[in-house]
Amino acid sequence: MKRHLLSSFILFISFNLLGQEDSSDTVFIQKDSLLGAAQSVFYERNRESKFYDRISYFGFGKFDERSYDYSKEYLIENKWTLSKQTPLITWVNWVKLVQYEGAFYAYHPCDFNAHFKASINDSTYIDWTGEGPIANKILEQTKIDNQTYQFQTAGIYENNRTLVIHIIDSKRGIAIFEESSSEKEKHYYPMIAADLIKSVPLIVNNCETRKQAELRFEEPNYQEQLELK
Repeated sequence: MKRHLLSSFILFISFNLLGQEDSSDTVFIQKDSLLGAAQSVFYERNRESKFYDRISYFGFGKFDERSYDYSKEYLIENKWTLSKQTPLITWVNWVKLVQYEGAFYAYHPCDFNAHFKASINDSTYIDWTGEGPIANKILEQTKIDNQTYQFQTAGIYENNRTLVIHIIDSKRGIAIFEESSSEKEKHYYPMIAADLIKSVPLIVNNCETRKQAELRFEEPNYQEQLELK
């Protein structure tokens, strides 16, 4: 019990040592090893960093194909026939943003189960979760105006989802996604077009040997953000 309390105390202290710097000018949010494993959380200043590439990669691996095929089989079994259509929105690949100390950042997590992406192709809307990509049939897509797009989708987890993409910063490709369905309450989350992900700074949680805690982030004021449109 005492060891557990000590570990929790170390974890709390480490994640609140803000703005530490080393001789290479890297600004660390946290750089001490936790629980006997190497970990560092820092602001990545190099816009050509491999960490940007990792979080904005949309290629399919072996397990990704299994996840995608499984979700497509569900659509077929439930007679949700896929039909090809050109996406109405310009940006089709999206990566989730986080808010830290009042600003938006891209985030490279310690554990990619905490990472979320979304993409739109000619037949499906794909939720890229920690379990892999999930295909959803696009029932309907509507361009409300140049900054607002609406999608109706059906899939293995939700059969009647409404997703509204509010573009609040077209230069940097930042949008607020508004999601609602009959099964869940409405919720919002910030996203950025993968093509423009280097337009925002990056926080990297680099855990080299084992899974560690993720950095805690703030909940944006979505009403204020939507007023930027």
